[in-house]
Amino acid sequence: MENFQMTEGKFLATGNYLKQEEINENTLLLNYKTLLARYLSQGEPSEDTLRNYYSAIDQYITWCLENKCHPLEITEYQFMYYRDYLLKAKMKKGSIKSKLNAIKQFYNIAVKLNLIKTSPAKDVGVKAYEPNEISPLKFLTIEQLNHLLNIIPKYDGKHVDYLRDRAIIMLMALEGLRTVEVYRMSVSDINWDMKTIYIHGKGHNDFIYPRQDVFNILKEYLDIRPFDISKIDKLGEPVFTAVSNYSKGKRMDRRGIRYNIDKWLDKAGYKKAGISCHMLRHTCGTLIYSKTKDLQIVKEVLRHSDINITSKYAHVYNNMDKRYTSIINLDNEKD
Repeated sequence: MENFQMTEGKFLATGNYLKQEEINENTLLLNYKTLLARYLSQGEPSEDTLRNYYSAIDQYITWCLENKCHPLEITEYQFMYYRDYLLKAKMKKGSIKSKLNAIKQFYNIAVKLNLIKTSPAKDVGVKAYEPNEISPLKFLTIEQLNHLLNIIPKYDGKHVDYLRDRAIIMLMALEGLRTVEVYRMSVSDINWDMKTIYIHGKGHNDFIYPRQDVFNILKEYLDIRPFDISKIDKLGEPVFTAVSNYSKGKRMDRRGIRYNIDKWLDKAGYKKAGISCHMLRHTCGTLIYSKTKDLQIVKEVLRHSDINITSKYAHVYNNMDKRYTSIINLDNEKD
């Protein structure tokens, strides 16, 4: 198989090139990962996205072959059996939706390459969104957020993790960052003069414009946090580093971030089943909407791609604020 690149109207050898006429129903299965990386996010998908998509598609291809069906010969009716298979596995609806979206991208490539006429997955989904997704149990009030921050002891000259965890909570609850965005943050992403932070986000990257107290605690933390220069990774010099002996000075991983923030949520009395540190991002969205009543502002702060995603914050706040059932007058209220 030849490899090419374009120069002066001709193709020259380069890596990972696959002639379109060489792609058939079998070579697609062997090379879909290369093709997927080219088609997703304008050719620049994140490693996390690719890893999740590869896992979902590999699982689906295995299911097809175990059932003696080629993925490109599957009908919509048969594909619904796969959806049902995931549902019976008691997976979370959000996880199933993510897997189905990955498989839909696989089929979209097959359609674009004229290997199939239509995608069998196009109209198959799950009811992953419910209006009460952001329930009163999944965000903090301003009083609760203050309490959460206040239970973290002040830096005592020894426990740098106090400063670190406070900074992470403020970035999540006041600036709306996701766990993965905290994990990816590097020192070079912070522009101290312009007061911006470049966020390596979910699906796309963007700038945020944090409040001054967030910059203050970041500066205080970075001045003293442990860092091992030999452990610089491909993302750069990490902002948030581990303090344990085993990985001290290394970029704090997502599991470590979740563990430490959940620890403070538990200490504050806010950790319950189904509640994670992601509630801090919901807190940011809900508190901003409560002050502005402007979904566009919430959308920009949380960097949502679709305002319909943002509308869930208005739903829960309006229900709490309006108390619609108060229009029902009971006879005993007249006494």
